Amino acid sequence: MAEPLYTFDRQSMRRISAAVQKSEGVKDRKGNKWYPVKGGGATLQIGKTQKGQTWPKFTYVLVELYKTSDQTPILDKDGDPVLSGKIYNLFADVGADKWVAFMNGILIAAECDEG
Repeated sequence: MAEPLYTFDRQSMRRISAAVQKSEGVKDRKGNKWYPVKGGGATLQIGKTQKGQTWPKFTYVLVELYKTSDQTPILDKDGDPVLSGKIYNLFADVGADKWVAFMNGILIAAECDEG
């Protein structure tokens, strides 16, 4: 059975568009692109598990942070790697020195072991 077709008049379309624009983002000054509302989203971070440290499923670890722009380590003033806050792994065991991606303290992707 086909889904029902809903039609809107021009005024309704403008009202819906304005509501979506207000809740999801704002247009740039030229009016041709959408940008997310600032301050409301999560930021993707990348890093590596520490050398010699595996990451079992259902545990927290600290991850060495890397820049997303060029995949270089983020270092503190003494030249030591900067560590994330606690990141929780819901998915599978992750090996030592593996690339990971996370948002809001939750692992979302990890490099697999070869083989």
